[in-house]
Amino acid sequence: PEVATDDFGSGGGFSWMFDSFKDQADAVTRYLVSAPHLPPASSFPPHGRATPDVSALGEGYQVILNGTVVSIGGTSASTPAFAAMVSLLNEARLRAGKPPMGHLNPWLYQNPDMFTDVTEGDNAIGRGPFSIKYGFNCTKGWDPVTGLGTPRFDRMLRAALAPDVGVNEILI
Repeated sequence: PEVATDDFGSGGGFSWMFDSFKDQADAVTRYLVSAPHLPPASSFPPHGRATPDVSALGEGYQVILNGTVVSIGGTSASTPAFAAMVSLLNEARLRAGKPPMGHLNPWLYQNPDMFTDVTEGDNAIGRGPFSIKYGFNCTKGWDPVTGLGTPRFDRMLRAALAPDVGVNEILI
């Protein structure tokens, strides 16, 4: 099974400023009820906007820097990879005579089977000499470490081209 990285902790958690949205709320509630360990209740707002929505490979990307191949990782590597997948989904939709997708969040939560669920690991990982006392665990379904999981492009493509996609919810 896929596991959350143990090289660095994800920045996942809950916002104090924004509430979770309708399609996310059920997934978050399931997490809060089933999580094996949670940080102290006073350390996060359980109804806050939860992040991340999804994950992608976060380490071991090979890039050329000053003529040398180096390995990089983190959000700076995984976010462009996910964005490229969304671009390919939009290209396929345009070729099929469908409008491009814009605001994806509701669609992601309505189609959790598009992702490989990551159920092992946590984000209580410090950097360097710093340790973190609390964090969140990966669990079945959405969690604040890996979100809905890692993308399965074949399933995302099938869902994006499905005739019953709620176009009004995903248009720019």
